[in-house]
Amino acid sequence: MNLSKWYTRIIGVFFALIVISLGLDYMQFGFRPETMHKIFHISLGVIVILFGWNNRNWWHGFPLANGAFFTFVALFGFLFPDFANLDAFNTTDTILHSIVGLSGLGIGIINYKK
Repeated sequence: MNLSKWYTRIIGVFFALIVISLGLDYMQFGFRPETMHKIFHISLGVIVILFGWNNRNWWHGFPLANGAFFTFVALFGFLFPDFANLDAFNTTDTILHSIVGLSGLGIGIINYKK
């Protein structure tokens, strides 16, 4: 359960910290589709911090669910690079989504075997 707890907390913190990138991006480009991508990550991070930080029930299921979702997003990014010119599917974001997704799946599967 320890890996699940730390995965959940780390994802929550890192996703919430995307607010810095959102602010810089918004000042430079204004509102654009990438803005919503970043708001999604920030919202998920804040929700995870508020409800999942000390909640064992979140630690149990979150890595698997989050991992499955972001693995799907990463696969989509690999299959359709730069889809609709969205930053969410550029090479860098696809690699980051892969790391978040595959680590979540791995931790989630290990957690469910116990």
